[in-house]
Amino acid sequence: MNKYLVPLIITILLFGFSAPALAQDANLTAGCVETYDPSVDYFPAKVEVTHAEGFEVEYFNHYKVVRTLTPFPGAVEPFVYVLVQCGTPAPEGYDDAQLIEVPVDRFIALSTTQLPHLRDLGHLGNLVAVDSFLYPSTPEVIEMIENGELVEVGSTATINVEVVLDLEPDVVMANGFNPETDAHPVLMDSGVFTALNSEWMEATLLGRAEWVKFTALFFNEEARANELFDHIVTEYERVSDLAASVPDDERVTVLWNSFSIYSDAWIIPGQQTWVGELLADAGVNWVLMDAVPEGSQPFSFEAVLDAGLDAPIWIPNAYLVNTADDLLGQDARYADFAAFQSGRVYNDTARVNANGGNDFWETGVTNPHLILSDLVYIFYPHLLPDHELIFYQRLG
Repeated sequence: MNKYLVPLIITILLFGFSAPALAQDANLTAGCVETYDPSVDYFPAKVEVTHAEGFEVEYFNHYKVVRTLTPFPGAVEPFVYVLVQCGTPAPEGYDDAQLIEVPVDRFIALSTTQLPHLRDLGHLGNLVAVDSFLYPSTPEVIEMIENGELVEVGSTATINVEVVLDLEPDVVMANGFNPETDAHPVLMDSGVFTALNSEWMEATLLGRAEWVKFTALFFNEEARANELFDHIVTEYERVSDLAASVPDDERVTVLWNSFSIYSDAWIIPGQQTWVGELLADAGVNWVLMDAVPEGSQPFSFEAVLDAGLDAPIWIPNAYLVNTADDLLGQDARYADFAAFQSGRVYNDTARVNANGGNDFWETGVTNPHLILSDLVYIFYPHLLPDHELIFYQRLG
């Protein structure tokens, strides 16, 4: 026998042999493991979180630990979920976490932003209920509602728990705003696995869009989610690079605001917000931007009029405003703005349904490259001459 093999064999016999984990060819997106092997990596396709700050995932051979880091404003502890490959044993040591087998089957979505995820991941067939029939914009979901394939369960603390229990969902995906009024405490107290999706708290649109990977984790669709998000990032950066080519002395200064629902204040976005980043990526400055480095800030109409009277483009982000007359009906003084007089006022209401559901907040925030393309076309039409507006419309 080779003299070098003897000590190797002795070492293996005494201490064992640690081999790297074997891997499947792909994640199981349907069915269960038939013969469990602890040495197999059952998740060869993995996601890496690159833009979102609100969730993380840690992989083990046959399970993954997912954390929603800030499930709602003011939360001091993450929500932890253990996703175990069906057909393999549950791990020990996670007594305080919610545990579920994946891939899941029956899914309830309590936010319209989750609907494009399911469609693009190829899992709308797993959707059994939504919070409301009024607001979805995803055409396939509307068709499912019209065909009686979905159930309406409500949202917040008034969610119909009995209906949810009758549906026997594997997972309910909810949003967290305030535990005193949210649906998740009621659902979890009833033994319903509830995942909190806090995408709305992300500081960037790409961060929001990356939550498609969070949804994908429950279906073992990491490979598809990576493909989807990589495409979004590639297209977003392509359009942003076009806008960045505009010389500084040719950058447009636009009036961008939203209206406070509590007062007559005009809300101007700060530079360190998702809107501020979006506008910077679209290659523009905006009125009063230097006065709001962080967060967003209310200003009086008089202050905005003084600063933004001559802005060539105005995007008011006004709820259910579809025409210039609609806007003027809110305040006749809006006619004084140069953008109003030249007809260069745009609003994000091109895809609003009869109940006020706006696809900007459904397809748009999950596909920010489309929003950015709209804006770059509005600000610099020569950069995207073939683009057709999707979420914005010109108020004429």
